[in-house]
Amino acid sequence: MKKGAIFGIIAAFIVIALLIFLPVLANRKTEPVESASVSDTDTENSTTAETVTADTTEGDTTVYVPDTSEPGDTTDPDTTVTPDTTSGPDTTAAPDTTSAVTTRVPDTTTAEETTTAKETTAPETTKAPETTKAPETTKVPETTAADTTSGGHVTTGPVDTKLDPEKKYVAFTFDDGPDATKSKAITDKMLEYGGKCTFFVVGNLIKGDREKGMQYAYEHGMEIGLHCWSHDWYYTSHPEKYESEVYQGAEAIEKSLKIWPTLMRPPGGNITEAQLKSSEFPVILWSIDTEDWKYKYNFLKDDKGNYVLDDKGKKIFSASVRESNIETIVKNALYGGKEATEANFKVKNGDIILMHEIYENSYDAFCIIIEELHNRGFEFVTVSELLQNPSTGYKYYSATYKKG
Repeated sequence: MKKGAIFGIIAAFIVIALLIFLPVLANRKTEPVESASVSDTDTENSTTAETVTADTTEGDTTVYVPDTSEPGDTTDPDTTVTPDTTSGPDTTAAPDTTSAVTTRVPDTTTAEETTTAKETTAPETTKAPETTKAPETTKVPETTAADTTSGGHVTTGPVDTKLDPEKKYVAFTFDDGPDATKSKAITDKMLEYGGKCTFFVVGNLIKGDREKGMQYAYEHGMEIGLHCWSHDWYYTSHPEKYESEVYQGAEAIEKSLKIWPTLMRPPGGNITEAQLKSSEFPVILWSIDTEDWKYKYNFLKDDKGNYVLDDKGKKIFSASVRESNIETIVKNALYGGKEATEANFKVKNGDIILMHEIYENSYDAFCIIIEELHNRGFEFVTVSELLQNPSTGYKYYSATYKKG
């Protein structure tokens, strides 16, 4: 009996001991599991978890803040202590803890990337003034520098090229255009010799292919001057026509070329003293008159000077007359209408030569004249270049002769 009682007591103690120590042992087993869940993570994630704690807790002593506040960057940290009871089953702690480690890494790296991007792009934005290069864009006003002499109209501006005193220069001028074909032909011939010329155009002819011819000349460096609106009136005989003829013609040039002319040649060279003094344009006349307009027709004439007609009553074209006319124009230009001898050669440095661009004979004669002058050492410039920016209130006949 005594042995049975002793065994019963021992069994009771064992049961009591188990009841007492088993919970303790169970608690000890769970503690290592919790610590292992942290230590088993890779070092990279653990360091990021530490940075997350530093970023999100900001002095908060609750150990759950890093876990629950990760998806709650937009929520109040104080409310993240009890997510299980407020957020419902869709926002459980399990996904929160996993994302706390995995999503924080890109958050911190993107923050670094954006800051470095700002650091690298800042110099690029500060380079903007270098790309705008204001001096290049401000070159446009240089072409409108002559506004002060034209009442606000845009002009080609004053000539700033100086002529070489050791060289000889002449200015070819062509009236009564523009012409659909000869404006371009004369321009191209000038360019062959590295020269320029001045066209005095009639305003009411600036249209269609004629206008294109003038635009071609201007775009290739030739000068465009004013030769009134209609060429129907001499201003000395009809002074009442002066204002409308001059300014309507100038407006036609401006409309086509976007520039206001700076030179004017009145029809026939006729202008009153009062008109000269009040003109905003220097008046350009000439020192050499080729009289080419007199030799524009190539028809046979009889001994009395009358045209010879064919059976149908039409004038008869003659190649020999054409050749003679061209020869006469050349003689007028180079030799004053006299024989082509060295003693009779009359072109001088600074001369202004008058021709007309609308006649075929004039063009053919011009080709001969410019070749001869080139061989004699002359160079070809615009009137504004030859006169070095002529002044208003004068009639210019050449670079050495003017009348006020």
